[in-house]
Amino acid sequence: MENRTQSNTRDHISVPIADGGIGLEELENTMRAKLCPGSPSWAAKCCIFRVPEVLKKHKREAYEPDFVSIGPFHHGGKQFQHMENVKQWYLNNLLSRRTNVSLKNLIESIAQREKSAREFYAEPLDDLSQNDLVEMMILDGCFVIELFRKYTSDEEDVNDPIFRMDCMFQYLCHDLLLLENQLPWFVLQHLYNLTLDPEPDKYSPSLTILTLTAFTSQKPLNHNCHSYLWYVRENKHDTTYNTLHILDLVRTSIVFPFQEHIKEKKMRENEEENEPCFWRLKIRRTESNNKKLGADMDSEFPPAIALGQAGVKFRSVSSRSIMNIEFEKGVFRYFGYKRGTFKIPHLSIGELTDPLFRNLIAFEQCYHHHSHEITSYAFLMYKLVTSSKDMEILCEKRIIDNWLSAEDGANYFSKLCNDTVLKKFYYDELCAQVKMHYDIKWYRWLEKLNRDYFANPWSAISLIAAAILLALTVVQTVYTIHK
Repeated sequence: MENRTQSNTRDHISVPIADGGIGLEELENTMRAKLCPGSPSWAAKCCIFRVPEVLKKHKREAYEPDFVSIGPFHHGGKQFQHMENVKQWYLNNLLSRRTNVSLKNLIESIAQREKSAREFYAEPLDDLSQNDLVEMMILDGCFVIELFRKYTSDEEDVNDPIFRMDCMFQYLCHDLLLLENQLPWFVLQHLYNLTLDPEPDKYSPSLTILTLTAFTSQKPLNHNCHSYLWYVRENKHDTTYNTLHILDLVRTSIVFPFQEHIKEKKMRENEEENEPCFWRLKIRRTESNNKKLGADMDSEFPPAIALGQAGVKFRSVSSRSIMNIEFEKGVFRYFGYKRGTFKIPHLSIGELTDPLFRNLIAFEQCYHHHSHEITSYAFLMYKLVTSSKDMEILCEKRIIDNWLSAEDGANYFSKLCNDTVLKKFYYDELCAQVKMHYDIKWYRWLEKLNRDYFANPWSAISLIAAAILLALTVVQTVYTIHK
């Protein structure tokens, strides 16, 4: 009993409050002074983020620049000092070439926009004064613009330290596509307008066209940038006021054609629904079931090798976006069946592909105004490619050019999806159609029959001969019984 009392005494220790509670009042006042009324002013428009550690830990080098720092997050790094000198050289060349603008004009103009530029970053940037931020934006912005101008120009400068090395432009493109390495687009646009050629007869492309043209040199972006340039030149999509930064423009070049593709597909489906058909009700019920199936595809969707065993063909197709993936259903016929076909645009997996997709996905994960189209694409490809055999099938059909090892290529998409959140899966109905095709056992039986007995002419002849012999035996037996 005595021991229990001592134990209870040790468990409950009272701590006296010094000075009659004055210390707590001081703490309350200190905490109250630190509290912000409402949300921080920089949080409303922010679209340039530091990549969250939960994503960055998987491959830190994919999110950090190697050669050049653009914007405040990596500004001042010792490894970027050489490129700071190049930026100053580029700006000096620009000002000496453009007589219609002075350094003072640039400083005064960007200083008026400095406060708005701060709001684009998901951090308050308190360590950068107004002068520091204005200087950084002018140097970085003019460097990017001059870099793209030089790349698209026919004139060569033998003294240019970047274009003397064949690989340097590609390395810089890698750094310009990182989420943490961005400038607000409106700053770039304003600097571009100020530094346009004063000659009225000389053609100058828009900054959007200039940027997209520069990125057509990069293998994973070549086709998408070319395709999106068509939309821009035909005035089918205006990016002047909607673009946030360079990475956002590149994302738009991939996502916008996909969104147009979805609209066109829905229009075709609506036209078909309006056609009077006695079996239309049955199709609508099937599509309703498809949507329910799609919700469960996370754990059930079959990979490429399993789909191939169910008679699904894979075909590389040309499209305006790598995301325009379609599935053509299989159809039974009188003398056979038409296989289901997965139509997937070509994708090249190389050194730039990984950081590009990682930063696009990180941008979608951080920026709440964007939907998750790129994340959906990575998630679908992750479901299709779960082993080296799946990758071999897609490489054999020229859907994927894999410049990595077979094992790294097989794990590529699964690593992209690590610790990501998917608000909406944009291939839900497509996956439901594929899953429904896969669940029909007839397709698997027919594919097995075709693979085992019709893979070559001799197997087919042997099967036909055996069938004829069996038929003759049956006929002879029946004839003998009747006789």
